[in-house]
Amino acid sequence: MSRILFLNQPSIGHLNTLLSIASQMKEDGHEVSFLVPGIMRSKMNTQNLGPGGAVPYLIQKNDIAVNVIRPHFSLAVSAIILPFMSGYNETVYALDMFSKGIVYYTKSILKAIESNKPDIMVSDFTFFASSVAAELTKIPCVVVYHSGLPFRGDTVPPFGSGLPISENSAHDGEKYIRKEKELVQRLDDRFNAARRKFNLPALAPDMLRRPYSEWLNLVTSIEAAEAPRNNLTSHTLFIGPCYGKRKGMQMEFPFEKLRADKFKVYASLGTVFNNKPDVFRKIMDALDEPEYQVVISAGGAYQALSQRKIPQNVLLFKSVPQIELLPKVDLVIGHGGNNSTNETLAAGKPLIVIPVGGEQTDNASRMEFLGVGRRINMKQLDKSKIRQAIGEIREQPSFLERLAAIKQATSQTNGLVSASRCIEWVARHRKPLHRPSGFPLTITTDNLGQLMDM
Repeated sequence: MSRILFLNQPSIGHLNTLLSIASQMKEDGHEVSFLVPGIMRSKMNTQNLGPGGAVPYLIQKNDIAVNVIRPHFSLAVSAIILPFMSGYNETVYALDMFSKGIVYYTKSILKAIESNKPDIMVSDFTFFASSVAAELTKIPCVVVYHSGLPFRGDTVPPFGSGLPISENSAHDGEKYIRKEKELVQRLDDRFNAARRKFNLPALAPDMLRRPYSEWLNLVTSIEAAEAPRNNLTSHTLFIGPCYGKRKGMQMEFPFEKLRADKFKVYASLGTVFNNKPDVFRKIMDALDEPEYQVVISAGGAYQALSQRKIPQNVLLFKSVPQIELLPKVDLVIGHGGNNSTNETLAAGKPLIVIPVGGEQTDNASRMEFLGVGRRINMKQLDKSKIRQAIGEIREQPSFLERLAAIKQATSQTNGLVSASRCIEWVARHRKPLHRPSGFPLTITTDNLGQLMDM
């Protein structure tokens, strides 16, 4: 069995996937631990730190050891501002925030490696210092991506732009192409400047838009749920969604109140950008009709919403057991975060995306490209647009047909088992795990054994 060090940014959205993989690997007999920027607090003290402040506590809740790195000074201010950003500016701001302090974090990781002596490291793709520390210590480093959105493709617009996925993306996105070039160059320069501090050679350009681990890149999605990409390496694998092993996420829910005779709509805006009571009110107003039943996971907007009268057909909660709820509803209205999007597709449910920023705008474009959902921009959100989007989805059988195909393809994967087996393979063999020529990009329960035997 292997000793595995997981590294993650202080973000619940980024944590969920790695925590599920770590829990699976612990169950498989491996010794797992986490290293994250943050402050160790008790449960009662995490409420005032925002969603990211709960990261160390949630890891501990899963009976997994966690060590914290005192956050780089730039993170404190940036993390406060981030929830107020939107659109492409949020993408740029978040990536700038995550790419600061690479030298500082590399030194902290090196100390943790000296103390813990891991056989392998598994890092979220935005924790760039992990790969520097891994190269310095010659320890394998697996990088995890939550979707294929960062990678390039012939019809794929700039990352985070939210432009349509189409043949005209290059022409329509000239402004974003220029901005992205500046961002990519800035990140490359920042990353290579850190590498020079440790006497490492510069890496090839375009780190943001390509799978950058030389050992193994795991994408927690399936090829059928992504736009075609043209720069994937042979050591990049799509393994399917990774969720279901986390503790501390379970909660009670009155499933008996769900009405079989109603069209059930579930609305949620995720864990970071959810304090938007006006958005939830527009959704409730649009669906205040006898044919609908609405379940709302309001998050930070719960208090504001609960203090006013809500329609009789609405079930209002601060949070819900989303994975268990999704199979029981008919349609989802969400923000388009990677985790929620993957979970909704796996459940075979149509998704109306109201994006705020970051990958959410790209996921909105992805839903329309795949023909499994609709997009409504926040500024254009009103009762008529919500009703129109739902009407189109209910009236056109093609939405459910495409969703059924994606659900079927997803059901053939077991992301957690594939992640555990592939990471263990790299730790044991201490060499990159390559897909042979012609081998499927998506790893299924049927072909995983064949890959492991190669």
